[in-house]
Amino acid sequence: MDQEVIDKWGEHKFWATLGCPACGNAVLVRHGAPDSDDTKAYEVVPTSSHAKTDISHLPEDVARYYNDALLVLRVGVPDAAAVQLRRTLEAAAAHYEIREKILMKSIEKLIEKGHVTQSFEPLLHHIRSIGNVGAHASDERVDQETAARALRFTTQLLRNLFEVPGELDELAKNGTTVAK
Repeated sequence: MDQEVIDKWGEHKFWATLGCPACGNAVLVRHGAPDSDDTKAYEVVPTSSHAKTDISHLPEDVARYYNDALLVLRVGVPDAAAVQLRRTLEAAAAHYEIREKILMKSIEKLIEKGHVTQSFEPLLHHIRSIGNVGAHASDERVDQETAARALRFTTQLLRNLFEVPGELDELAKNGTTVAK
């Protein structure tokens, strides 16, 4: 459904109402005048939070894997999400100069070096193991709930590895004293 709206400055805006086939929710798209050659989408409401993270200070490569996991999980491909979450772990470890060929060894080094607390170990192994299930052809599949749980675990890990230290660095740069 298309609709024309004139704002308080007299500017004409054209909106199309669409339905998202993945989630079933309504989406508004502001576009150029219907009788023009303008095919650009100027605004989309709601803004797409489906393909980007809200975790601050994530390195670009880690964010890319994490955002891919968010995207494929939200469109209903939990096996692919599990693989992307596993890649997210690998990329996160690499930012701490941990690049073991076997992810289990990288997880152990993250803990050994104090980047991750011991209590995270079972969660990291869970993410690793469901990533393995998603990556290999077999009768075993990753379901949506399992992948969503792994996503929550991964989110907490990334907040601890990148967001908290990044926020503390910003406080220090702004001259705020942080108690130790």
